[in-house]
Amino acid sequence: MTKAEVLLDLQQRIINEEFLPGSWLVERDLSSEYGLSRTPIREILNKLVLLGLITVQHNRGYQVRQFSFQDVVEIFNARRAIEGSCARYACYAKRPDIDERINNLRERLLNLDIEKDGGIKAIAIGNEVHDLLIELAGNRYLKEFEYKLSSLMKLTRNLTKNRTAIEERSRQDHLNILDALQNRDADRCEQLMDQHLSNTCKALADTYLNSLTSFYA
Repeated sequence: MTKAEVLLDLQQRIINEEFLPGSWLVERDLSSEYGLSRTPIREILNKLVLLGLITVQHNRGYQVRQFSFQDVVEIFNARRAIEGSCARYACYAKRPDIDERINNLRERLLNLDIEKDGGIKAIAIGNEVHDLLIELAGNRYLKEFEYKLSSLMKLTRNLTKNRTAIEERSRQDHLNILDALQNRDADRCEQLMDQHLSNTCKALADTYLNSLTSFYA
Protein backbone atom coordinates (compact mmCIF):
# COMPACT_ATOMS: atom_id res chain seq x y z
CA MET A 1 0.00 0.00 0.00
CA THR A 2 1.11 3.57 -0.63
CA LYS A 3 1.37 6.13 2.17
CA ALA A 4 -1.83 7.77 0.93
CA GLU A 5 -3.66 4.44 1.01
CA VAL A 6 -2.39 3.65 4.51
CA LEU A 7 -3.50 7.10 5.71
CA LEU A 8 -7.04 6.55 4.37
CA ASP A 9 -7.16 3.03 5.77
CA LEU A 10 -6.11 4.10 9.25
CA GLN A 11 -8.51 7.01 9.14
CA GLN A 12 -11.40 4.67 8.30
CA ARG A 13 -10.38 2.13 10.94
CA ILE A 14 -10.41 4.87 13.58
CA ILE A 15 -13.81 6.14 12.44
CA ASN A 16 -15.18 2.57 12.44
CA GLU A 17 -13.84 2.15 15.99
CA GLU A 18 -11.55 -0.72 15.08
CA PHE A 19 -9.14 1.40 17.11
CA LEU A 20 -11.21 2.52 20.09
CA PRO A 21 -10.93 5.99 21.65
CA GLY A 22 -8.02 5.99 24.08
CA SER A 23 -6.22 3.08 22.42
CA TRP A 24 -2.58 3.39 21.39
CA LEU A 25 -1.23 3.15 17.85
CA VAL A 26 2.19 1.52 17.96
CA GLU A 27 4.58 2.47 15.15
CA ARG A 28 6.33 -0.89 15.20
CA ASP A 29 3.07 -2.84 14.88
CA LEU A 30 1.73 -0.62 12.09
CA SER A 31 5.04 -0.82 10.25
CA SER A 32 4.84 -4.61 10.29
CA GLU A 33 1.17 -4.70 9.33
CA TYR A 34 1.42 -2.32 6.38
CA GLY A 35 4.89 -3.27 5.20
CA LEU A 36 6.29 0.25 5.51
CA SER A 37 9.31 1.44 7.47
CA ARG A 38 8.71 3.37 10.66
CA THR A 39 9.60 6.75 9.12
CA PRO A 40 6.64 6.85 6.66
CA ILE A 41 4.38 5.36 9.36
CA ARG A 42 5.37 8.22 11.65
CA GLU A 43 4.62 10.72 8.87
CA ILE A 44 1.16 9.17 8.45
CA LEU A 45 0.49 9.26 12.18
CA ASN A 46 1.48 12.92 12.32
CA LYS A 47 -1.02 13.66 9.54
CA LEU A 48 -3.71 11.97 11.64
CA VAL A 49 -2.67 14.24 14.50
CA LEU A 50 -3.20 17.27 12.24
CA LEU A 51 -6.65 15.93 11.33
CA GLY A 52 -7.47 15.72 15.02
CA LEU A 53 -8.15 11.99 14.99
CA ILE A 54 -5.25 11.07 17.28
CA THR A 55 -3.03 12.84 19.77
CA VAL A 56 0.69 12.46 20.39
CA GLN A 57 2.12 12.32 23.91
CA HIS A 58 5.80 12.84 24.60
CA ASN A 59 7.60 9.58 25.38
CA ARG A 60 4.35 7.62 25.13
CA GLY A 61 3.29 7.69 21.49
CA TYR A 62 0.08 8.13 19.52
CA GLN A 63 -3.36 7.71 21.05
CA VAL A 64 -6.81 7.68 19.43
CA ARG A 65 -8.60 10.83 20.47
CA GLN A 66 -11.33 10.69 23.08
CA PHE A 67 -14.10 13.23 22.54
CA SER A 68 -15.85 15.15 25.27
CA PHE A 69 -19.32 16.59 24.95
CA GLN A 70 -17.75 20.05 24.74
CA ASP A 71 -15.67 18.89 21.75
CA VAL A 72 -18.86 17.93 19.90
CA VAL A 73 -20.47 21.32 20.51
CA GLU A 74 -17.36 23.18 19.35
CA ILE A 75 -17.06 21.04 16.20
CA PHE A 76 -20.66 21.75 15.26
CA ASN A 77 -20.28 25.48 15.89
CA ALA A 78 -17.23 25.51 13.61
CA ARG A 79 -19.14 23.59 10.94
CA ARG A 80 -22.03 26.05 11.13
CA ALA A 81 -19.64 28.91 10.37
CA ILE A 82 -17.93 27.13 7.48
CA GLU A 83 -20.75 25.17 5.89
CA GLY A 84 -23.26 28.00 6.19
CA SER A 85 -20.95 30.10 4.03
CA CYS A 86 -20.45 27.21 1.61
CA ALA A 87 -24.21 26.81 1.24
CA ARG A 88 -24.53 30.50 0.36
CA TYR A 89 -21.68 30.53 -2.14
CA ALA A 90 -22.89 27.31 -3.76
CA CYS A 91 -26.02 29.11 -4.92
CA TYR A 92 -23.87 31.40 -7.08
CA ALA A 93 -22.07 28.56 -8.86
CA LYS A 94 -22.36 28.37 -12.63
CA ARG A 95 -22.27 24.69 -13.51
CA PRO A 96 -24.38 22.98 -16.18
CA ASP A 97 -24.76 19.79 -14.15
CA ILE A 98 -26.00 21.29 -10.87
CA ASP A 99 -29.69 20.54 -11.33
CA GLU A 100 -28.97 16.99 -12.49
CA ARG A 101 -26.89 16.29 -9.41
CA ILE A 102 -29.49 17.87 -7.13
CA ASN A 103 -32.24 15.72 -8.65
CA ASN A 104 -30.14 12.59 -8.27
CA LEU A 105 -29.52 13.27 -4.59
CA ARG A 106 -33.15 14.17 -3.98
CA GLU A 107 -34.38 10.93 -5.54
CA ARG A 108 -31.97 8.83 -3.50
CA LEU A 109 -32.96 10.59 -0.28
CA LEU A 110 -36.64 10.03 -0.96
CA ASN A 111 -36.08 6.33 -1.65
CA LEU A 112 -34.21 5.66 1.59
CA ASP A 113 -35.45 3.07 4.07
CA ILE A 114 -33.83 4.49 7.19
CA GLU A 115 -35.51 2.07 9.57
CA LYS A 116 -34.17 -0.88 7.60
CA ASP A 117 -30.48 0.04 7.55
CA GLY A 118 -30.30 2.13 10.70
CA GLY A 119 -29.41 5.33 8.88
CA ILE A 120 -26.17 4.12 7.30
CA LYS A 121 -27.19 5.05 3.74
CA ALA A 122 -28.75 8.29 4.93
CA ILE A 123 -25.43 9.32 6.45
CA ALA A 124 -23.59 8.51 3.21
CA ILE A 125 -26.02 10.46 1.01
CA GLY A 126 -26.14 13.31 3.51
CA ASN A 127 -22.37 13.54 3.26
CA GLU A 128 -22.74 13.82 -0.52
CA VAL A 129 -25.13 16.76 -0.07
CA HIS A 130 -22.60 18.55 2.12
CA ASP A 131 -19.76 17.67 -0.26
CA LEU A 132 -21.71 19.08 -3.22
CA LEU A 133 -22.22 22.42 -1.47
CA ILE A 134 -18.54 22.63 -0.52
CA GLU A 135 -17.49 21.76 -4.06
CA LEU A 136 -19.84 24.33 -5.62
CA ALA A 137 -18.71 27.02 -3.17
CA GLY A 138 -15.30 26.86 -4.86
CA ASN A 139 -13.30 28.21 -1.92
CA ARG A 140 -10.22 26.10 -1.32
CA TYR A 141 -9.60 27.49 2.17
CA LEU A 142 -13.11 26.69 3.35
CA LYS A 143 -12.67 23.25 1.79
CA GLU A 144 -9.44 22.65 3.72
CA PHE A 145 -11.06 23.64 7.02
CA GLU A 146 -14.09 21.49 6.30
CA TYR A 147 -11.93 18.45 5.49
CA LYS A 148 -10.54 18.36 9.00
CA LEU A 149 -13.92 19.01 10.56
CA SER A 150 -15.59 16.27 8.51
CA SER A 151 -13.15 13.69 9.90
CA LEU A 152 -13.86 14.83 13.43
CA MET A 153 -17.57 14.89 12.68
CA LYS A 154 -17.54 11.23 11.70
CA LEU A 155 -16.09 10.35 15.08
CA THR A 156 -18.77 12.29 16.97
CA ARG A 157 -21.41 9.96 15.51
CA ASN A 158 -19.88 7.18 17.58
CA LEU A 159 -21.03 8.91 20.76
CA THR A 160 -24.50 7.53 20.10
CA LYS A 161 -25.69 4.50 18.16
CA ASN A 162 -29.28 5.74 18.00
CA ARG A 163 -29.01 7.17 14.49
CA THR A 164 -32.44 6.38 13.04
CA ALA A 165 -34.40 9.31 14.50
CA ILE A 166 -31.53 11.72 13.83
CA GLU A 167 -31.21 10.64 10.19
CA GLU A 168 -34.97 10.86 9.60
CA ARG A 169 -34.81 14.52 10.59
CA SER A 170 -31.60 15.05 8.63
CA ARG A 171 -33.17 13.62 5.47
CA GLN A 172 -35.85 16.33 5.49
CA ASP A 173 -33.24 18.98 6.27
CA HIS A 174 -31.15 17.84 3.31
CA LEU A 175 -34.17 17.84 1.00
CA ASN A 176 -34.99 21.41 2.02
CA ILE A 177 -31.38 22.48 1.47
CA LEU A 178 -31.39 20.94 -2.01
CA ASP A 179 -34.60 22.80 -2.85
CA ALA A 180 -33.06 26.10 -1.79
CA LEU A 181 -29.92 25.32 -3.82
CA GLN A 182 -31.98 24.48 -6.89
CA ASN A 183 -33.87 27.77 -6.51
CA ARG A 184 -30.51 29.55 -6.05
CA ASP A 185 -31.88 31.10 -2.85
CA ALA A 186 -28.62 31.92 -1.07
CA ASP A 187 -30.19 33.40 2.07
CA ARG A 188 -32.47 30.43 2.62
CA CYS A 189 -29.80 27.86 1.77
CA GLU A 190 -27.42 29.35 4.33
CA GLN A 191 -30.18 29.58 6.94
CA LEU A 192 -31.28 25.98 6.37
CA MET A 193 -27.73 24.65 6.66
CA ASP A 194 -27.19 26.54 9.90
CA GLN A 195 -30.46 25.20 11.31
CA HIS A 196 -29.70 21.67 10.13
CA LEU A 197 -26.35 21.58 11.92
CA SER A 198 -27.89 23.11 15.03
CA ASN A 199 -30.68 20.51 15.00
CA THR A 200 -28.22 17.64 14.51
CA CYS A 201 -26.00 18.84 17.35
CA LYS A 202 -29.01 19.07 19.68
CA ALA A 203 -30.25 15.62 18.63
CA LEU A 204 -26.83 14.07 19.23
CA ALA A 205 -26.65 15.78 22.59
CA ASP A 206 -30.10 14.57 23.62
CA THR A 207 -29.48 10.94 22.65
CA TYR A 208 -26.01 10.96 24.20
CA LEU A 209 -27.25 12.38 27.50
CA ASN A 210 -30.23 10.02 27.51
CA SER A 211 -27.92 7.06 27.01
CA LEU A 212 -25.86 8.17 30.01
CA THR A 213 -29.03 8.52 32.09
CA SER A 214 -30.15 5.02 31.12
CA PHE A 215 -26.72 3.56 31.84
CA TYR A 216 -26.55 4.97 35.35
CA ALA A 217 -30.25 4.47 36.18
